[in-house]
Amino acid sequence: MQTINILLIEDHVIVRSGLTLFLHSQPSIKVIGEAADGQEGLKLLHVIQPDLIITDLSMPKGMDGFTALQEIRRSFPDIPVLILTMHDDEIYVKQAIRLGADGLVLKQTDTQQLLEAIYAITQGHKYFDTTFPADLIAQFQREVTEEGNKKTLTAREEEIVRLTARGYTNKEISEQLFISVKTVENHKTSAMKKLQLTTRADLVQYAIEHGMLNVYKPT
Repeated sequence: MQTINILLIEDHVIVRSGLTLFLHSQPSIKVIGEAADGQEGLKLLHVIQPDLIITDLSMPKGMDGFTALQEIRRSFPDIPVLILTMHDDEIYVKQAIRLGADGLVLKQTDTQQLLEAIYAITQGHKYFDTTFPADLIAQFQREVTEEGNKKTLTAREEEIVRLTARGYTNKEISEQLFISVKTVENHKTSAMKKLQLTTRADLVQYAIEHGMLNVYKPT
């Protein structure tokens, strides 16, 4: 099996040393870099090329894990990230998913689950601690995807989706917004592509589910 090279970001020296010792005891895993906070980790990423980043969340004396995750996703989007944390609140899981983490494992879990997470993520899968029900993780993933989809729409696209769902034709929308029918069609096509919708019925359903029919304020 090919060696999995890991960058470990953890502010507690004893915890970091213990994790490094354990991971090095595995024949196919090697810790090639250690950092005490996210900022140190980001500096190392310009020097080394890990297959996986494992980061803690709570690092009060430096850049925390969530901030580090945002920066890693911005500058090194292809490197998978596993969150290792003591926080078992569901909100941490959802935020990890929202920021692009590939997995999250609790520090209080057994080492076997940590290894399972490492192998799964480096093979292109997602892995979240089994403490959290699979259906909850799936729900969070759907919600985050929907949030992202909605944010990708421009104000004009949202306006046209809303009017379309209210039953207006392209011609009627063009007259209301003082734009050409072709422009309406282009915006609608763009919105449907972003939302991964294929039919007008899908668009109407999306608008209903996301409360887009409640208020209409023409520009």
